Amino acid sequence: MTATTRDATRIAVTGASGGVGAALRERAPDAHDLVWLSRDDLPLEDPTAVERLAAVRPDVILHLAAMTSVDDCELDPDSAFRVNALGSAHVALAGRRAGAIVVALSTDYVFDGLKGAPYHEYDRVGPLSVYGASKLAGEREVRALAPEHLIVRTSWVFGSEGDFVSGAIRSLAAGDEVGAVTDLYGTPTYAPHLAERLVPLALSGSRGVVHLAGPERTTIFDLLARARDLGGLPGGLVEQKSDDLGRPAPRPRDSSLTSLVLPGTGVAPLPPLDEALRDLLGGR
Repeated sequence: MTATTRDATRIAVTGASGGVGAALRERAPDAHDLVWLSRDDLPLEDPTAVERLAAVRPDVILHLAAMTSVDDCELDPDSAFRVNALGSAHVALAGRRAGAIVVALSTDYVFDGLKGAPYHEYDRVGPLSVYGASKLAGEREVRALAPEHLIVRTSWVFGSEGDFVSGAIRSLAAGDEVGAVTDLYGTPTYAPHLAERLVPLALSGSRGVVHLAGPERTTIFDLLARARDLGGLPGGLVEQKSDDLGRPAPRPRDSSLTSLVLPGTGVAPLPPLDEALRDLLGGR
């Protein structure tokens, strides 16, 4: 699970315009030379375009780009696998050519949610959705093709411009009523807290799989209720059941994450959820 620590100065970041990429731009350490690559710069499905990664001569590739809409993936599985699986294979091949460490961001949706307790790195995977299956396929491509790799699984990322939780908090602040699911559990992860740990984790020497997610198991309803109370937001919350929403993709009932590996990396776990919410509320 570990390898010798390697110095790195040049870090290529795919998905630079996404939520975690944007958070990383704000919190990336100044000591490193970061090369930011959006989808326009680097269409993952095109192996010729992705080979430009090798020409950048990175020491580390932070592979954050993905098709992340769970329902869009379910409705268009070909696109999901082209981006999340084949695209990851292209990134891994470019990383191998450059001799780079490939750090690929993955998801709790590789699990089926039936364990009844948080999942650690050695638990059996079993995705329910096309999104989860395509991300798991991407994990396997990176493992097979990039000699130096680290799969970082995270959960329920919020705190970017376009995620559901951040939009719901804005609606609550405006006094609107918001529906939120009460019967699905995860470990909500604040994008800036995740982003500021990715480079230290890449340089920690850890290899294989590591879970890096928020420390608290909860529901989206409870998360938004806490945000409303902490921020004194005037909006209201309506309880929803996941199966009543008619969404195309199935969701795991409890995909919360824990880690057996992270304590040995020297990278600090994420702060408490209330700290993340206070930071997000302070910036609205």
